[in-house]
Amino acid sequence: MQKLLTQLAYYFWGAWRYRWLMLALVWVISIVGWIWVSTIPEQYLASARIYVDTNSILRPLLKGLTVQPDLRQRTALVSRTLLSRPNMEKLIRMTDLDLSVNSDLDKEKLFRDLNKTITLSGERNNPSLYTATFKHEDRDVAKLMVQSLITVFTESALGNKRLDSNDAQTFIERQIADYEVRLE
Repeated sequence: MQKLLTQLAYYFWGAWRYRWLMLALVWVISIVGWIWVSTIPEQYLASARIYVDTNSILRPLLKGLTVQPDLRQRTALVSRTLLSRPNMEKLIRMTDLDLSVNSDLDKEKLFRDLNKTITLSGERNNPSLYTATFKHEDRDVAKLMVQSLITVFTESALGNKRLDSNDAQTFIERQIADYEVRLE
């Protein structure tokens, strides 16, 4: 115990002896850190939680499969389906990002950049609940992109619901016609 106290006193005395050098070093490190932080460009992250009925969206893709995919596979399938090229074009038009595009090369670069910055992640407890996030240096663009993403999700979900209800109505009408023939 005495040896430990002697060693601690030695370290304390050494720190006290060089306190001004350490204070100067801390100031230099903090000033360099402040300058570095001030040069980092601002990034805004907008996110939204979305309930997506994965059964209706993935039903055509998973037809014939006996094993249901896990969460990562479902998230990848939903993101591939909902962030497809036509939907990405809708997003670009809705957020007016296409105003700065002058050529097809710029358009392709914009698609690649959007695919990198839009992330879609699923919840482990609820496979139909997803979080969509978008990172951009302009706060309004980030917010508008997430709102547009929600709109595209809603439109695709409504379109699928309409198709499902039309299919159900056609099936019921066929059944009624079949029963009418049988009754006659």
